[in-house]
Amino acid sequence: MKAINETIANAIVENIEGNEGTFSVEVEVNNTLVVVDGRFEIDGYCEDDYFNGTGAWVTTYVSVYIDGIEAYDEDGNEVDVDCDLTEIERSVERLAA
Repeated sequence: MKAINETIANAIVENIEGNEGTFSVEVEVNNTLVVVDGRFEIDGYCEDDYFNGTGAWVTTYVSVYIDGIEAYDEDGNEVDVDCDLTEIERSVERLAA
């Protein structure tokens, strides 16, 4: 179960860059297509170091909410997916921070 959580979390992190507060990702895990929809909030600031810095983005707050998850087998039939949504949300928050 841990591997599927990590796979989904990594796909969400890759997808949220540049999006405006929502995400929808499709991940294939063990011949099963997993579709995850949700929303996120990210806050931070641009580090200017008194105008001598790199201008890097510094994240100060991340919150991720998974609104729905569906899984389909190779024939297109909906199947149950064994994953921990809370663990995925927390993993995405750690990775995106």
